[in-house]
Amino acid sequence: MTLEPLLNASPAIQFHVFTVVPAALIGGILLLRKKGTFAHRMTGRVWIVLMVLTALSTFMIHEIDLFHGFSPIHLLSILTLFGAFIVVQSARQRNFIRHQRVVKMLYFGGIGIAGFFTFMPGRIMHEVVFGLPTLADAALSPSAPMALQVAHAAPIWVWPLLVALIGLGISRMRDRDMPLWRLMLLPVILVASSLITALTGQTSGSGLAALMSGLALGALAGWWSLLYAEVEWLSGNRVRVKGEVVSLIAILAIFACRFIAGAMAVVLPQMMAKPGVAELFIALPVFCAALMAARALAQAGFNPLTAMRQQLVAKTEC
Repeated sequence: MTLEPLLNASPAIQFHVFTVVPAALIGGILLLRKKGTFAHRMTGRVWIVLMVLTALSTFMIHEIDLFHGFSPIHLLSILTLFGAFIVVQSARQRNFIRHQRVVKMLYFGGIGIAGFFTFMPGRIMHEVVFGLPTLADAALSPSAPMALQVAHAAPIWVWPLLVALIGLGISRMRDRDMPLWRLMLLPVILVASSLITALTGQTSGSGLAALMSGLALGALAGWWSLLYAEVEWLSGNRVRVKGEVVSLIAILAIFACRFIAGAMAVVLPQMMAKPGVAELFIALPVFCAALMAARALAQAGFNPLTAMRQQLVAKTEC
């Protein structure tokens, strides 16, 4: 780990890091501590200011130049600014359910997912943490074709796909009534695509173990997250689903894992060859897909953990 790349970076990047690091720490505290107190309100105001400054500072950073100095990452900044407005508005309107949902979206999407991209090979924070050269430096070396910015090499359809996925995740943050087949459609697609992606390569025994572990842990996490949820069936085989931010986080996490795995395979194949790295990029997308599938099943009334809990309660009452 070295701070030299950050110290040599532009003032915009330094300012961005100066605001996002405390925003990440304060945001975590806000999510964990008691809500509604004076300290929560004051700390929340500091956090929202930091988030706005963080988002605005990204428009002065143009490391990935895909369209006149901008990239799809700047779309997250626009969503962050819009989300910050919704956070303040919902708090003033005392709509605390919406307030909490958007705060979680900002934290896990604006800091978590966006932060995940900053550690992809070739970014300054990747060099800070891992001590590896940035793409700008690598471009001057004889291995320049291997070190080109992955964003430029990525197919053009990747970026509209990212925008569509963000929109899809945001749409699932509101309460909605939907038929059973629509509830299950996206999780089934994500699980199938994750399995196909993992199994089409030369998957080793450890890779298969990572695949099965991701499936099992994701399913358990999904069912556990809705252990006490009640199913509300409507006419026409429809079910009422509450808005949640988990889908947005899981969808973007799957996209980020695949994108970064592809980037590392091109730029840093030696790192992908290290023990556990390939297995990690197999397990994480499968975990997220299984998590969403299990939550969808629970929302449709199938939750083995809930059934086990009810049986235990019935036995203790007897």
